[in-house]
Amino acid sequence: MESPCTAMIARRFARRVTAIYDEALGPHELTVGQFGILANVRRSVSVGVAALAERVSSDASTLSRLLKPLAAAGLLTIEPDLGDRRARAIRLTDAGHERVRAARPAWAAAQAAVADRLGAARHAAVRATLDDAYSRLETAV
Repeated sequence: MESPCTAMIARRFARRVTAIYDEALGPHELTVGQFGILANVRRSVSVGVAALAERVSSDASTLSRLLKPLAAAGLLTIEPDLGDRRARAIRLTDAGHERVRAARPAWAAAQAAVADRLGAARHAAVRATLDDAYSRLETAV
């Protein structure tokens, strides 16, 4: 009998976890991916597209597509970098800071929900396994 596809198992797990976060963040009109982007931008006064893409484990072109609706909603700005006019600097607006602040308890509730549903020991094991597996696969690329 053929073993299940690892990619499909990982995607199924990721979709289920993502759904929990997206449901919690829905009232704030954010997905977990959008929240992650805003929270990462919030950590800096300004961040470039390439640096942010690395932080959120994305490629620059995908990240650029994800940034457009956030900019259109007035949550962040994308402007030429003053130090390198070829690069773009991403900054959170006041509305973006407020949205992250308001959504953070919902994100924390989703974190707790995932941990509760898995149980403390399994949650810790899943996180450790995923972190280790990611680092091993990252070096293979």
